[in-house]
Amino acid sequence: MTDSGLSSISLDRRAERLVVLGMRGWLAGYETGDIACWEAVWNDYCRELGPTRAKRVVSELAGWVRVLRSEACRTIDCYPRPCKVMCRDECLALRLVSGCQKGMRPLACESACQLIAGARIDELVSAAECLAAELAEAGLEIEPISDEAMMALAERPAPRALS
Repeated sequence: MTDSGLSSISLDRRAERLVVLGMRGWLAGYETGDIACWEAVWNDYCRELGPTRAKRVVSELAGWVRVLRSEACRTIDCYPRPCKVMCRDECLALRLVSGCQKGMRPLACESACQLIAGARIDELVSAAECLAAELAEAGLEIEPISDEAMMALAERPAPRALS
């Protein structure tokens, strides 16, 4: 399996890493009930942004993940926290936030629909817009994810297939 087309969505980039690790940690906190998952996210953001800016961004991240989780008609797939690659759902989430940052609402809505397949797409996009704005204010710009990169993800196993 090759990762051609996926080089632009690496967790080596600060913005993408923070969003994906934040999403992984926040979802894991809900799933396990272990506050340490949320504390790890808080510590990541504080280390990168300082506590004042981190408070604003993590607040929006928490709200976005809450809506994502509550509106999804299925479990949102995430790889474990230390994993250096992303699965399809993680890339869709980044594509949603990136679409909001870049003023590409149709792309954001399409990504939201693929993630939650529900009627409350607007609520998820609105939460993503708030997160995108705080990320941009903190100097964190998410690179757009191409259709080719999304198609290449079909070759990667879903996280639940690895269990």
